[in-house]
Amino acid sequence: MDSDFTTGNRTVDRMSRINITGNIIPAAWYKTIRKSTGKPYLNAIVILSDIVYWYRAAEIRDEGSGQLIGFRKRFHSDLLQRSYQQLADQFGISKRDANNAVVELEKLVLIRRVFRTLCINGQQVPNVLFLDLDVEVLLALTYPAEELCEETTAEQKSGGYPTQISDTPGVCAAYHGNKLDIPLKSGGGVTGISGRVPPEYGGPPTETGGTNTEITPEDYNRDYPILSYQEVEERFKEQIEYGTLKHDAPDDERLDEIVRIAVDVLTSKTETIRVNKEDRSVELVKAQFYKLNLFHIQYVLNSLGQNERKAHNIRAVIITSLYNAVNTLGNYYGNLVQYHTANSEGKGGGRSVNVG
Repeated sequence: MDSDFTTGNRTVDRMSRINITGNIIPAAWYKTIRKSTGKPYLNAIVILSDIVYWYRAAEIRDEGSGQLIGFRKRFHSDLLQRSYQQLADQFGISKRDANNAVVELEKLVLIRRVFRTLCINGQQVPNVLFLDLDVEVLLALTYPAEELCEETTAEQKSGGYPTQISDTPGVCAAYHGNKLDIPLKSGGGVTGISGRVPPEYGGPPTETGGTNTEITPEDYNRDYPILSYQEVEERFKEQIEYGTLKHDAPDDERLDEIVRIAVDVLTSKTETIRVNKEDRSVELVKAQFYKLNLFHIQYVLNSLGQNERKAHNIRAVIITSLYNAVNTLGNYYGNLVQYHTANSEGKGGGRSVNVG
């Protein structure tokens, strides 16, 4: 039933009857969340709005009376689980842009990334991204005018906003009367690419560096849906730095063959897989495959290239090679260095030899 009240404007009256829900972007964020160039960091802003939406409580109302009886969180686990690919697909940006924006939000101490290993239908899925939100920092960036203390600079008093909280000498928490002690990192903009991290320090490396992430092994979300083949393939490609491998050898079709076989193993529902001419537990084989990185794949590709014998079952050869690579890579490079050193000193008259 239409309301008897009117604003005198037909469009405004019609809009007043539309209940729009979803992400909210406070105007202050365009001034407090910026790139190093001084322009609003739009990718970070829209991603933050989505994170804030999920952390806003949902109302629980009585079905009969419609009376508010409580609140509930919108997600299942203790923290919000989101992947870079989900954010990229939702906002129409690249996965790298989503990654960089999330890292920038972490630099502002607005969020904290937590990587966990989930057990899904008996399958171990490592490095699942969860996002924690710091509400105090969010308040300071959302209501900067209300958070400034008496020692605010004249420029800020005239209406300017700090690009980071650390730019403001006195940022106060008006809601509890104490100063916020938030150690923000300086600098902004797109973060650079970090070095590679060995698998024993938490699995495959993330795409960006300079974080204060936490890696935990527990199964926090039993309601997490089973991953599709495409999702497992995407995770495995990220784990082995597929883009770098493809860039180095764009015409090497063996790389895509290795990826397909590895993903088949990681999505297999059989109890055993044949490796080294023995039937091994599928979970044991999957655990080995989750340790694979760029260097293991390079090692396998190199080994396949040096093998002159014709393989009757190339699939079995690749599975066995990937499984063994985790344990033999170190010895391989050690022996290779010794071999080249011996040949350099004994036959090359001190001539330097490139290893690898």
